[in-house]
Amino acid sequence: MDRPYVICHMQTSIDGRISGNFFFTPAADAGYETDNTIRKSYKADAVMNGAVTCAEIYADGFLSVRPEAREAMTREDYLAEPYRNNYVVCVDTKGSLKWNSNAVSHRGNPPAHVIEVLTEAVDDGYLSYLKERKISYIFAGKTDLDLPLALGKLHSLFGIETVLLTGGGQMNWTFLQAGCLDELNIVILPMVDGNRQSAGLFDRPVSGNGSGAFAPVGFRLTDAEKLPGDGLWLKYIPDNR
Repeated sequence: MDRPYVICHMQTSIDGRISGNFFFTPAADAGYETDNTIRKSYKADAVMNGAVTCAEIYADGFLSVRPEAREAMTREDYLAEPYRNNYVVCVDTKGSLKWNSNAVSHRGNPPAHVIEVLTEAVDDGYLSYLKERKISYIFAGKTDLDLPLALGKLHSLFGIETVLLTGGGQMNWTFLQAGCLDELNIVILPMVDGNRQSAGLFDRPVSGNGSGAFAPVGFRLTDAEKLPGDGLWLKYIPDNR
């Protein structure tokens, strides 16, 4: 393919929530350890998330003050001495994430080089901010995200062959609707959350890009496995890939 192979891998409650206090209960411990083992088995070159998930896990939240532009910036992709075959890709179309380093680590993994996916509408100040920190960035779309273009650049510029997509729910939905999701792997933890405000596995945006017409997507089950601690690992292929 001219883009990376995309595996969406998520931990959920039985009622399909991907965030909530249930993750911090003793009943989730066994599933968490197994989930780490499963993630490593994919041997992905990059983990990819939306801005909200990146702010919670990898970045230092969101910027409270917009950086000032030191100079006019061209809308050209910027590659900054990346760590080969080890990346964290953040879809941050508006340029909002706060970073103290160009490399981050999570779940005991080695440091991964940060790549920001932006649109050309991002301001010059944020581009200067990223360059000063030697954080790579690519442009994918004028004002709205062009996901196939972003994936193509990740493949051609960074040599990324496999992407592990791990949320959030709106990001997962964006990949699915674009036909850019090749596998869906769900680790279901044996508990329910019940909070309607918690993010779901797939969340259609209520406004903005992607809020218009949409098509339901079917899936084919390829495997199911019971996990230690009464969890379940389900593997699906979407019909629209």
